[in-house]
Amino acid sequence: MIAAKRFVVVVNPRGGTRRGLAVLESVRPVFDAAGAEVDVHITTHAGHAQELAKTVNLEEYDGFCVVGGDGTIHEAVGGLMQQDDPSATPLGVIPGGSGNSVLQHLECLDPLEAARRIVAGNDHPLDVIRVTMEDEVAYCVNIVGWGNVVDINLTAERLRALGPSRYALAALSHIVRAKRHRATLVLDGKAIEAEFAFVLACNTKYTGKGMLLAPQAEMNDGKIDVVVVHRTSRWQLYRLLKKICNGSHVSLSCVEYHQVESFSIKSEKPESLNLDGELKGSTPVSADVIRGALRIFV
Repeated sequence: MIAAKRFVVVVNPRGGTRRGLAVLESVRPVFDAAGAEVDVHITTHAGHAQELAKTVNLEEYDGFCVVGGDGTIHEAVGGLMQQDDPSATPLGVIPGGSGNSVLQHLECLDPLEAARRIVAGNDHPLDVIRVTMEDEVAYCVNIVGWGNVVDINLTAERLRALGPSRYALAALSHIVRAKRHRATLVLDGKAIEAEFAFVLACNTKYTGKGMLLAPQAEMNDGKIDVVVVHRTSRWQLYRLLKKICNGSHVSLSCVEYHQVESFSIKSEKPESLNLDGELKGSTPVSADVIRGALRIFV
């Protein structure tokens, strides 16, 4: 007799669209139909998902799953990476956020389809970006951003009530008042000292809502796709915003596209970072890819 599968399911009731609990109820029949046991944990505070992922006995489960957005995934990854064998139990993701960049990459934005993939049990390796700052180490599976992308994220958070459209509106507002950031960017040991609009290191093709920032990115290729946008005009930034949904922005003269194993940024003064959509830490920062550090249901 085959033992029933068991899954931890961590639900963020406040993430993104604030529909986490409703999403959970909608996917329960999928787990029930597969005869799977589900241990549900509802997060109550920031960092709770990370605490659960760090302390749960993974050997007792066939998957560690989250219902939430990219921020909840970020917390879960941070906790799993502190386990002795984080790749032994696959990560499952059911969309409950407003951006859902990881699931956009996996072409799975339907909660029912995401649950069906989890119970089917198919998974593949997931690279993790290790981000080292002066007093902290973090782990990312979506993006590491610096420059105007941080300013955009700050504005998007203030517009959270507008839902997914907040990303485009925030980006448009910062084209009008774009800042320029001077720094030394080092890509696989090669230094570039210049003024930048922003630098965005990607593990997934998408960020925000439908923004195809890194069209060549794969989640298991051992590479970080770094999109570098140099100091440029407002008109060029507007063109970039128009092209970003289909990935054609990479052909613009102000854009460089690199695939690297490591990078670092040292700015003239400490500047905030965007880690998987969360405002966290500051420059100077260095990062490297840990190939296949986790596994994810696909």
